[in-house]
Amino acid sequence: MYETHKDQVDFYLIYTKEAHASDSNRPNKNVSIGTHANLDDRVKAASSCLADLKITIPTLLDDMNDTVGNAYSAHPDRLFIIGADGKIAYKGEPGPFGFDASDMEKALLKMIK
Repeated sequence: MYETHKDQVDFYLIYTKEAHASDSNRPNKNVSIGTHANLDDRVKAASSCLADLKITIPTLLDDMNDTVGNAYSAHPDRLFIIGADGKIAYKGEPGPFGFDASDMEKALLKMIK
């Protein structure tokens, strides 16, 4: 979706706190990222994630108070479209089970026509 529509709309991935940090009460055995103690930790974790997953979408970091993640109920992941008016035009269901990029793309296509 990003590669197809990046010339028509701005895409951003917001990297928030680690959903299944290795030192949390719900660790993911495939994740070796600990809870971010500071912004430098978050930068390193985001950089590693982007490189490992070959993500090319422009990425922003949430602050250490998780302001964006909390405001958008985005933990562990969620898809949004923010309209030109600054209002939420599409709000996906919470991930990972509600993560539906095809549903988001349908909403995006309606908006850019």
